[in-house]
Amino acid sequence: MHRILLAVVPLLLAACTEEPQYTPIVNSEPAADSIQTHMPRTLRLYYDALPDVERSGLSLIGPEGEVELRGLHTMAADDLMIEIMEPLADGDYAVQWTAIVGEDPTEYTGEVRFQVQVEQD
Repeated sequence: MHRILLAVVPLLLAACTEEPQYTPIVNSEPAADSIQTHMPRTLRLYYDALPDVERSGLSLIGPEGEVELRGLHTMAADDLMIEIMEPLADGDYAVQWTAIVGEDPTEYTGEVRFQVQVEQD
């Protein structure tokens, strides 16, 4: 039993000290983990190099399911941008993204979460 512990403990310690997995995303609008009090009309994700629009994608999942989006493009600012086609209900949202960035052929994926809380008159 003692030998098993001697073998397992170093593995557990190594797993705790590993660096977080690299992600090319550097910023987003709406900002990650933000609370939006005004209705967002677009999603914009910024990367550390220009993404390949043709091989990248964004989707938005909210409390009522997938939200309709239109017109994925770049503003040539190392970003991906898309228009939100319908008003968002209050609740939690997840932007799920896939991107091929710069000269790196790796397909990266991730998620940016935000919340909508628009006060009604």
